[in-house]
Amino acid sequence: MNPSSGKRSRNRLHLLLTALFASFSFTVWAESALPQSDKVTVAVITLSLNNLPIYVAQEKGFFTQENLFAEVVLLGASTRAIPALIGGSVHLSASAAMTTMRAVEKGAALKIVGGLVNGPTYDLISLPKYKTMKDLKGSTIGVTGLVTSDTILLKEMLKANGLEYPRDYSMLAIGGGFERWVALQSRNIAAGILNPPYTFAAEEAGFNNLGSTVKYTPDFTQTVLNVRAAWANENRAVLTRFMKAILRADRWIYAQKEDTVRIIAKRLKFSDKHSEASWRYFTENNIIPKVGEVNLRGMDKVLQLLAEDGTLKSSYPSYEKYMDNTYLAEAKRSLQ
Repeated sequence: MNPSSGKRSRNRLHLLLTALFASFSFTVWAESALPQSDKVTVAVITLSLNNLPIYVAQEKGFFTQENLFAEVVLLGASTRAIPALIGGSVHLSASAAMTTMRAVEKGAALKIVGGLVNGPTYDLISLPKYKTMKDLKGSTIGVTGLVTSDTILLKEMLKANGLEYPRDYSMLAIGGGFERWVALQSRNIAAGILNPPYTFAAEEAGFNNLGSTVKYTPDFTQTVLNVRAAWANENRAVLTRFMKAILRADRWIYAQKEDTVRIIAKRLKFSDKHSEASWRYFTENNIIPKVGEVNLRGMDKVLQLLAEDGTLKSSYPSYEKYMDNTYLAEAKRSLQ
């Protein structure tokens, strides 16, 4: 690719994403507050089914039932989640387990307190002219960030098909699923790593699905709820009530298909058809936790990948180093 042409493509993509995402970048969703309710601010990366239990808890009033005023802040980039959490501008973040574990290894006092997405949900979607993964040699693939979990899964998948990074392809850090879908539609990337419902919309629009990450990495903890350890200790009752609302949402998702599909369509602005397909994908594959749990085998896989990429410099730690299950356990007991 001509360097100046590539730069122009990136500039066009930046302007397009800026225009399209401007209405979302500072979006805040919040339930109506009850008098003297406790405010909890939760950071999410993008409009995504990764946040479905949070959306359901808001829509069904489960946070309000716990006397919580839940504010969900859309950050727009995964690189902003950990700084926002550490800096105290948010109380919780819904972000990749791998990202949190990297931050802990760098000294951040963070803890994973519950699961949101317990398996890999990404597929590699390409422009119509690419028929196989090997056809992507020499191309540019859109990802969330250069060291994010979707990127690690992508590299594992492409390596199994004979493509090595950066020898055989380049990656462009674009942002969340919405941004990657926009970039693919604008033809500024050859392929992008997408998850439902964007996957279904892309296939229907004529893009090719070259493969699913779950085939290559079946056990992988993707998205979790993270907190600053100090804030959690100081606000144990508040965090426990928050987890109770999430538990109620998990149960609702599995038990109330039609209402959950409605919430997916409302929040992600997708058709009922794609929203229902997404619900089936996430429930039939047990992607959404049943009771807020984190996939521990998936955590072991994340640790393995962190060891392979050099993040873990010394001994191989237990996943317990990064987790605090006491808040979830208290929430479960109080709901029995």
